[in-house]
Amino acid sequence: MTNVIRTEGLTEEELALAQFMQGTLNRGTQRVYIGAKYYMDYLSDEHEFCSVWELLEKTSGEFEGLAVYDYAPGDESINLAATACAASRLLGIPRALLARVGKYGLSVEFDAANFKGTPAERQRAVWLKFRDRLRRDCLVHQVTEKEGFRNRLRDFSVWRGAFTFFARPDTDEKFLSEVLAWADKNVPVYGWTTDEIEFVAALSRFGDYLIPCDWSFNHSYLYREKPVFLRQKRHYSKCRADEKKHYIAFVVSDGDNVQWLERGFARESVYGQRLRGKKNYKVSWTAAPILTQVCPEALEGIYTQAGKDEFICGVSGIGYTNCMTYPEEYLEEYARRTAEGMSRADMRILALLDNLANLGTDAEKRLETFAAFPNIDGGIWQLDPDRYEAGGGKIFWANEKPFVSVGVSLWHPSGDPKAVTKEWLDEIAGKFDDRPADIYSEKGYTVVNVHPWTVNMEALDYFVSRLDKHIKIVTAGELVSLVKEYVRKK
Repeated sequence: MTNVIRTEGLTEEELALAQFMQGTLNRGTQRVYIGAKYYMDYLSDEHEFCSVWELLEKTSGEFEGLAVYDYAPGDESINLAATACAASRLLGIPRALLARVGKYGLSVEFDAANFKGTPAERQRAVWLKFRDRLRRDCLVHQVTEKEGFRNRLRDFSVWRGAFTFFARPDTDEKFLSEVLAWADKNVPVYGWTTDEIEFVAALSRFGDYLIPCDWSFNHSYLYREKPVFLRQKRHYSKCRADEKKHYIAFVVSDGDNVQWLERGFARESVYGQRLRGKKNYKVSWTAAPILTQVCPEALEGIYTQAGKDEFICGVSGIGYTNCMTYPEEYLEEYARRTAEGMSRADMRILALLDNLANLGTDAEKRLETFAAFPNIDGGIWQLDPDRYEAGGGKIFWANEKPFVSVGVSLWHPSGDPKAVTKEWLDEIAGKFDDRPADIYSEKGYTVVNVHPWTVNMEALDYFVSRLDKHIKIVTAGELVSLVKEYVRKK
């Protein structure tokens, strides 16, 4: 029987307590789930609801003591306690709730206040204390500073036995490098950061990858040691070319965002808008294949609702990293994990994200590492800067498989969805009037990036209505197939 903790009326401190309790108990015979918004859709097991205090009353004997911390955005104490609990069977508890658990006879075995210094120094001290008891095949990186503080995911870090930390790539570079050097190579780093570009760059240099899931709940319950194999409703791998058409594929970005796919993606967000709409033109969506392991119920639900939609792997494979700066000696293993993940998620097109400045003379060789796998047909390249369109539509070839860079990006430079006006959309749509119908040239194909945080489905529907009649919309899979068949490799 699964115990589902009610979230209604919980204070932030009580919610933190619930996650710490969940992480430790799920390592044993207990099954604990947090009834957070959206997540009850993923629970099919027999269950009963309880309060966090009712569950503690029933299970207090399963803890070996307490790990006390000060719950406050801007204080890294919560990460210190998560690390201590990951290495033991302690119950992490905010100091404000300490008196309330006194009746259970649990002694304080760890107090985050005993560790002094800068945030990096405090976290490093706790890491050194417990690292011999922590896993080295994964890390959890949860932001603790006031701007971006997350009270999530620590059930997973406790359950998984992972080091939990927050390091700024600029001021904490030495600490971050020390941790990444200690960990195994090709490891997932779960959570998020305050400096996406620099943090991902640092992970890439060490041969690791980011799993954006800092808003996620219940991964200690939903995670599968043996990943699930899922199947999409349909694939569009081949279509007959019309020499009078210019072919475009809409590719919605940010599909590496695990918590988005678990939470609002198929509801109030763009994909939910798509499901409620009446338009049936083809759209390709990037999605995270690691969901087949961390929350397969979410990806299965998305696939079940799909109409003319295709899902491709993004970015940049099994996790978010920069493949062009990934250490060459680890890239083959990363590509293998990507291919296996794509196979489990029934994906055949790989979306990569990198910076144009990272492309060196070995770019084709690196692409060949991925193209060597038969279940990877080719890919889409989102190249920074210029909101993924820095590649200008150029096609890169590897093992006779095309990787097509984004040619046009529907991403408003302001980052404000309110700034997406019909005039702005008309201006971009007008640029397609002169796009040639030339199926034998890379100029006859355009990948259009759709940025889901500024362009909603209403805006995309309008954009499609303004396209010239010589424009033919296909999926990313179809576009890659057409390019492979017709474009003369130059």
